Amino acid sequence: MAAPTTNPADPPEARGFPFATVAATLATLFAFLGLMVLAYKSPNYLDGTRPEPKPDPEAKLREVRARNDAVLAGSGAKMSVPAATAELLGKLKSEKDRLPFPAPEPAASAPPVEPKKK
Repeated sequence: MAAPTTNPADPPEARGFPFATVAATLATLFAFLGLMVLAYKSPNYLDGTRPEPKPDPEAKLREVRARNDAVLAGSGAKMSVPAATAELLGKLKSEKDRLPFPAPEPAASAPPVEPKKK
């Protein structure tokens, strides 16, 4: 609600041109432009530190697979990864069932033979 001492019919007092606001805005604009020109013309101080080249993704994948196979072999895994995949695919109840990871389905041939224990 309006203050009781003001009359809404009275026109507001006309103020002069906002010279201070215009001057501050222009000073900020030119300071920004000046800093942008300074940053554009200055040398790149970070150019001396070169990042190490990234290794070949295929070589890294082979290394990770080799480490995973070594862990599986050292931890006493009962069967190899392809044999486990074949066993899981054999347990699917319908064609709509899928593995939780992408793997090509093996050819429907004889069931996998488990190694003999000595």
